[in-house]
Amino acid sequence: MRDVLKEIDAVKGSVGNAVDATGRFVRPVRDSLFMRFPIFATLLVAFGVAATFFGMERLITEVAWLNERPLLILLFGLGALVVSGKLYQKLG
Repeated sequence: MRDVLKEIDAVKGSVGNAVDATGRFVRPVRDSLFMRFPIFATLLVAFGVAATFFGMERLITEVAWLNERPLLILLFGLGALVVSGKLYQKLG
């Protein structure tokens, strides 16, 4: 039994070392890509935000019930902001 436990500890140690080594290798590559191409990264983020807002707008216009009540959409949006703010505040 003790031999088995020693073997398990040895495997856990070697896996942990491999994960640390991988993290040390991957992190500089990831950082250097964003540092080498900051405009591309910025444009990619801007496109993602714009596409999300445009998609939400198109989705709202497709639902006739919401499209006819812009005040209701505003109230839903403000309610979502209040709920997410309270959740953020509660989680610290």
